[in-house]
Amino acid sequence: MHHLRYIATFAASALLWAATTAPATAADFPKGTFTLKGPDGDTWEVTVDGKVKFIVTRGGKEVVEGTYKVTKDEIEFTDEKGPVADKDAGPGTYTWKQDGDKVTFTKVKDKSEGRSGALTAGAWVRKKK
Repeated sequence: MHHLRYIATFAASALLWAATTAPATAADFPKGTFTLKGPDGDTWEVTVDGKVKFIVTRGGKEVVEGTYKVTKDEIEFTDEKGPVADKDAGPGTYTWKQDGDKVTFTKVKDKSEGRSGALTAGAWVRKKK
């Protein structure tokens, strides 16, 4: 009987460990639209589809479209098109943290100063539907 209790405890611990160490995916990043009031007074929005695509608008106009990839607490954005897309900079990598309806980004590496400045300017707040 003692062995069964040990095996059950071990199995439960292994499942808990696997659940907490499994790599995050794009589906783990909060899906939806997040807004931030920029220092220029314009409202920025980033919409993530919960799969691989994102769209950025500024003042209601689409300015960047691209793809993103999530691995654990890191997210990588790659600009593909749009008037302010920085395609030459390549992907930018950030850590992300969710606190309720807010998401914050911390730069890990990114050659795009514009993307980095916008993403790290403050907490992005989930837009209510």
